[in-house]
Amino acid sequence: MTKRLRSLATLALLALPLWTFAQHAKPQRPTILGIAHIGLYTDDLANTAAFFTDYLGFGEPYYLRREGKPTVMFIKLNDRQYVEFVEDTEQRKVKYRHTAFQTGDIEAMRVYLRTQGLAVPEEVSDTGLGFKYFLTTDFNGHEVEFLEYTDKGLLAEHMGEDMPDTRISEVMSHVGWCCPDAARDMAFYGYLLGFNEFWRGGANPEKTSWIKMYLPESTDYIELMLFDHELSASELGSLNHMNLDVNDVNTTKQLLDTRKLPEGCTGAGQQRKGINGFGQTNTYLKDKTRIEVMTKVPLGGAPSASTWGVPQRLAHE
Repeated sequence: MTKRLRSLATLALLALPLWTFAQHAKPQRPTILGIAHIGLYTDDLANTAAFFTDYLGFGEPYYLRREGKPTVMFIKLNDRQYVEFVEDTEQRKVKYRHTAFQTGDIEAMRVYLRTQGLAVPEEVSDTGLGFKYFLTTDFNGHEVEFLEYTDKGLLAEHMGEDMPDTRISEVMSHVGWCCPDAARDMAFYGYLLGFNEFWRGGANPEKTSWIKMYLPESTDYIELMLFDHELSASELGSLNHMNLDVNDVNTTKQLLDTRKLPEGCTGAGQQRKGINGFGQTNTYLKDKTRIEVMTKVPLGGAPSASTWGVPQRLAHE
């Protein structure tokens, strides 16, 4: 063998382990572009529709029907976000269903999570509504949805439409849900999905009640609502929530005071300064699910600093 051939053979052998590693390397996490929707149960679709349209000023809902009767309702917030309500025929105590995250490649996300040991379906589903999706569960047992928008279907057909000037907000900056064990959610959303914590705190500085995490490719964020005792239906409705951003809470309340509030719902109260330094108020659906209204920027210009109390945790059996 000539010297040149020996050199080429040596280079090939050196490259072989790198090629082999590349063949077996786990896929990289696909992009997570934002919060697409929050999924909730509701006892009364008509009442909930009136709350979002007549009171909060959003456009007319889209419906999925079974035997002519609406069973699923979509409230459009903007072209990339909506609220999904499913009729609750079982009078569930927990109205929170899931949060859906938009990804840039739904099949790649399914494969990525499978390589991480998560239970995912064999293939993604196409709703025909304008997105492909699949469901999985996080380490605390909450259902999680990933979706990728398509250019066909109901949502695509209404792109740029049904966003009236009457709506009090143009964006849902975050959603929050009950978190019995922060370590499990931090492992799932932080380690596996690349979410980044940016604030934590609580009414009692010695206890951490809330942890906020940005999505990796977005300024949308999630809020882990920690707790250490069995929750009542009203507590569940308050902790499991969605947020609507506004420029000024007082101005928004003045506007809402002129609108019709559906029977059984709770209207916006006076603005208060939250622990995090933002102005906020709350409204509630008939079933006591909380819709938070919060300023886009903190009152006074700077958010409050995090506090590092012991995270609340529900004792496991």
